Amino acid sequence: MKIRYGVIGVGGHGRNRHLIPLTKLNDKVEAIAIADVNKERCEEVSLQYKIKCYLDYMEMIEKESLDAVSIVTPTGLHSKIAIDVLNRGVNVLVDKPLGANLDEVKEVVNAARKKGLKLMVGYWSRFSPALQYGEEIVAKDLLGEPYVAYGYLVRRRGIPGIPTFIDKTFSGGRGALLDIGCYLIDNLLTLLKFRKPKSVVGKVYTKFGNKKEEVKFNWGSWDPENFSLDDYAVGLVKLEGDVSLIIEVGWAANVSHMEEKSYIRVLGDRGGIEATGHEAITDISFHSRTENFLTDTKPALRKVDIYFEMVKAFVDSILQDKEPPVTGEESVILHSIIDGIYRSSIEDKEVKISL
Repeated sequence: MKIRYGVIGVGGHGRNRHLIPLTKLNDKVEAIAIADVNKERCEEVSLQYKIKCYLDYMEMIEKESLDAVSIVTPTGLHSKIAIDVLNRGVNVLVDKPLGANLDEVKEVVNAARKKGLKLMVGYWSRFSPALQYGEEIVAKDLLGEPYVAYGYLVRRRGIPGIPTFIDKTFSGGRGALLDIGCYLIDNLLTLLKFRKPKSVVGKVYTKFGNKKEEVKFNWGSWDPENFSLDDYAVGLVKLEGDVSLIIEVGWAANVSHMEEKSYIRVLGDRGGIEATGHEAITDISFHSRTENFLTDTKPALRKVDIYFEMVKAFVDSILQDKEPPVTGEESVILHSIIDGIYRSSIEDKEVKISL
């Protein structure tokens, strides 16, 4: 049996992170069709990959009897499209984040449950060998009881000045915390086994996107007078099990590193994890002790195509009827933290979270 597959949205991410990996799974998947509102792009990809092109994703769903789709559209459209597709009985892989806010995420998760379908969130970063090494450390209880985790994901200048990211309809009305902060929080929660948050205090800032002299240093172009998204955010989250989670994320900041940089630290009473990279961590080390010596361990990490591994995992979850490795329920926890930081910033106080 081959899965009949479609891709909704074939811009850079849709083509490179979903469609191309699908073509490498031709023993399991038949890529049937793509849908994209950009006619020129849709026809170009259609011709290149010899696949049907639709300008309306619902027309594709109704005509092609698909088993699964990838949704790789702007964030603000994720939840509506996902619910439309799930309600037609099609399994869904949604590019990160699952929705623009917690309410949208819950609606998608509930739709998938109601229909008994597979729902996976496209955190390709989850398939990093470095992160998987960290998961193994945690699974073997080498970390012990975690108590503090810290995450940093910041660009010196990297505001994505195109409508997909900064138009409120397309972006979901949120900036850096949602766009790249979701990667950072997902990585940290993975190492913390998705402990639920109890309370959050945080603040979001707009310090660069609203200044015209800053536009030339960033990515693309936009009208600073109409820029109202956050370009920096900080948060302190209290998790179950007496764990403190600290996050710092930004599209732009006056920092020393030119490139986007990520740093993660998770401290336990038996060991500690440190990792670096970008949206996906690429280097990791473990720090502990023996009876008489302090120890530092770095694994020899294999090289993998993490986009391929993500799509393959989703396909296998359908063929083997098992839970996908990146679930919608995990995104409920993740988005409760993101929503909590935005709410705390608006209300200028610590907010309680109940899931």
